[in-house]
Amino acid sequence: MFLSRTLLITLLLSAFSCVQGQSKEKWQRVYTGEENVIDVNVFTSRLESDHILRVDFRTIVSKPQNITGSRGAKYKSLIETIRFKLDENRYRLCETTWFDANGGQLHSYAATTEDWRVLKAGGVMERLFNSARTLPPFGSWKVVAYKFAQPGPTPKRDPNLEKLIGARVRIQADRAEVGGKGCSSMAYEDRQASKEELDRELGVRLESIGMNAEYAETTKVRCDGSGWAPPQSLLIKVKEGEMLMLWNGVFLVLKRER
Repeated sequence: MFLSRTLLITLLLSAFSCVQGQSKEKWQRVYTGEENVIDVNVFTSRLESDHILRVDFRTIVSKPQNITGSRGAKYKSLIETIRFKLDENRYRLCETTWFDANGGQLHSYAATTEDWRVLKAGGVMERLFNSARTLPPFGSWKVVAYKFAQPGPTPKRDPNLEKLIGARVRIQADRAEVGGKGCSSMAYEDRQASKEELDRELGVRLESIGMNAEYAETTKVRCDGSGWAPPQSLLIKVKEGEMLMLWNGVFLVLKRER
């Protein structure tokens, strides 16, 4: 049975919305209190334009609670989608969904006009913000190899590239460093790109870098300050704990350090 074109487009667009219930989940504990615990979904975080990071957090309460303004069934957990303004230390609620003790959805609320709020020093939200800034692609990585972006015969080994093997790549919300070259003003944006788009826009074929897929999860990296040449790069997620980084015409193979 084939999906209609309208339904297929709707399903594709939903991957980029704030709607909860994504099938891809991996929860990691970021806060433990007497009344609740909070987990972050390490798979659904997304970097958006204008220095925004969108993250899903799940709160599980020790005792079922009433939903504010509602007299219905009590909730045991809730999932909040929060947008953080990385360059301003502000946050905004996107959506909240409440669940009962069996995981059944009770209520959902989309905050379409929520104002940006300032993070309070030492507060729980600041702790969530700090945990979000450690999610991939942020963190410390190690260059273990490199691959040439252009298809064709493999060029001779470049001593400058060989020197990068073993080098540390540090990617943070506000700065990044590759092989000793740092940038103190960074901008990121996630995008799902088809292999045709990568070939047309960058001249990169997924097959040439060992990826047999129709799409790639990418992160555009831009240095708005000085220190990098060229000022733009691209990250391609390979699997959990591994990604490729376009750097001076080659892809550095990065392994995440713990």
